Amino acid sequence: MKFKLTRKQWGIFVLLVIIVPIIYNKASGIVSGIIQRKLMSMPKEVEVDNPHIEAVNISAEATGRVEAKYSVDLVARVPGFLLSKNFKEGDFVKKGQTLFQIDPREYELEVKNSLANVNQYSALLKNAQQELNRANALVKEDLISRSDVDQSLATRNQNKALLDAAKQQYELAKVNLSYTTIKSPIDGRIGKVNITEGNYVTATSGSLVNVASVNPVYVSFSLKTDDFVKLLRASNQFKDVDVKVQLDDGTWYDKIGRINFVDNKIDKDSGSVSMRATFDNSKGWLVPGAYMKVELTAPKLVKFMTVPQACTKGDPMSGYYVWTVEDNKAVRKDIKVSDDINSNWVVDSGLSINDVVVTAGIQNISKEGQKLKIVETNK
Repeated sequence: MKFKLTRKQWGIFVLLVIIVPIIYNKASGIVSGIIQRKLMSMPKEVEVDNPHIEAVNISAEATGRVEAKYSVDLVARVPGFLLSKNFKEGDFVKKGQTLFQIDPREYELEVKNSLANVNQYSALLKNAQQELNRANALVKEDLISRSDVDQSLATRNQNKALLDAAKQQYELAKVNLSYTTIKSPIDGRIGKVNITEGNYVTATSGSLVNVASVNPVYVSFSLKTDDFVKLLRASNQFKDVDVKVQLDDGTWYDKIGRINFVDNKIDKDSGSVSMRATFDNSKGWLVPGAYMKVELTAPKLVKFMTVPQACTKGDPMSGYYVWTVEDNKAVRKDIKVSDDINSNWVVDSGLSINDVVVTAGIQNISKEGQKLKIVETNK
């Protein structure tokens, strides 16, 4: 027997096919909304911790340049032909070591001529003094006039002045002769020769060669103002700050430097302070002109409040903030940070040591006042 629907029954069937899914979807949406609202009203689980107090040595970094303590450009102090060079370029030389010889012959002659003048005026002075002594004796016996004595005195004084001038000229001639032998004024390494033997040199010829001391050496650098202030507060006027330098191969030089110069002003263009440290360079590893990383560390331990960087939000432009928990609710606290220590921010303001800071589950917090559930920290 076949089952046959009437037209009315077919209409009811079609209507049910259309309406039932609609009713089902609406009911499902209502139930889903109720469930979602229920879930949203449930406290979000978070992990928390208090801010920490860390005691650290204040440190700072800069880029430094090695400089010789003494750097001398040798020039000719008297004109003449350069006869010889008595060293090898790049050698270490000692203070007082002869480096160049300028032709001394005309200066030797000047010394001899000057000495002859000294001897001549010495003899004339001796004779004039004898004449003056005789005139003084004769005037007592009224054998000569007083004017004759005055003339003898004037002659003696004139010869004495001439002798003094001759002696000075003699000393000057000896000094000029000594300048023909150019010696190293310091211990150090000598550079490349700029003027070779055979050339005629004068005081305006420029540097013959440069000599630079090698031990100790200076490392000069500039420190940012905020780093400068922090180190100053954590040290005894920088006297006890340890200064280290990093070599090209990445290793740290095994000698500690000491600050020996701090500029008296902040550079208006760079906002930094020029400083300088002295290093023992007995091994010769620090070469003048080289650039290297500089690290400064103050001796005093300074205490700071810190929070993990991972639990902060925001950026340096808009500012940082953290989520804290008060009465099981989320509370935003804006903080001011100044430095980082071991992946933690140094907090200058905005938090107290007793605040409960959210350290995990931050992504679950969408607004202030949201209910939170503190769970045990996974360690």
